[in-house]
Amino acid sequence: MNSSTRSLEARIYAAYASLSPAERRLADVMLEHQMDLALYTAAELAREAQVSTATAARLIRTLGYSSYPAAKRQIREATHWGSPQGGVLDKPETSPGVLSLSTVVQSTINNIHATVNGIPAATLDAICSASTSAERVWIIGLRNGFGLAHYAAHYFGLVKDDVRVLPATGTSMAHELAGVRKGDLVMVFAFRRRPKLLPRLISELRSAGAVVTLITDISAAESARTADHVIRCRCHSPAPFNSLSAATTIIDYICWHIFARQEKESVARFQRIDRYVELMDQVATPRRE
Repeated sequence: MNSSTRSLEARIYAAYASLSPAERRLADVMLEHQMDLALYTAAELAREAQVSTATAARLIRTLGYSSYPAAKRQIREATHWGSPQGGVLDKPETSPGVLSLSTVVQSTINNIHATVNGIPAATLDAICSASTSAERVWIIGLRNGFGLAHYAAHYFGLVKDDVRVLPATGTSMAHELAGVRKGDLVMVFAFRRRPKLLPRLISELRSAGAVVTLITDISAAESARTADHVIRCRCHSPAPFNSLSAATTIIDYICWHIFARQEKESVARFQRIDRYVELMDQVATPRRE
């Protein structure tokens, strides 16, 4: 495809591995502000990323834009941000019709490495501590975060008591969230095309005394500023839709960390679960299958 029609994200993801640390910081800032990039000058973005204007000019050229004004104009004209159509438009003409498994695996590994390397150690430790000490854990999955929320709720529910997932069938989110109180942790999964009211919802939950962790992508802006803790996942995919594999890795790590910190309590919960499995569920075992 013509490189001039590629989205900012596609350009950055294609070049990311070869960028210097300073260029990566600026690229992250550009991704965060891509929806309102027209409001910023190149110098303002450089200051936010703590890089020089020369670095900004070099990155713009590396991404294939003739100038920063040209980059702003092309980004503003993009109409498929957050849509699966965006992935279709960014697909190179030379790419095969069917992806190889190795291509998908490598893309997944790259996403996980980029995500993990971008999380400050203090942030991850604070999230794990809050998850362990919380009296209750609320897990909210919005739009394409719905499946991740239910995945997280399953594994959090193995190691902690009183884990609740929303939205859930037959419940009202408003009725449920009215019960959020001090001592609770709320974990929100919300990726591109987030609901516009998300920042207000996060503010309300924090006002109720809860600690709010937002797991999202690099483009989150206002909602990320509103949360207590934020993890930004790299979601690049060779297919025409986002990959959420980095987010599942983060979920696994947090749950394993909870288990390590409160092994005695978690083992006791495992045992209670197993008693109910034997009582209620017809499941195959190595001896009875």
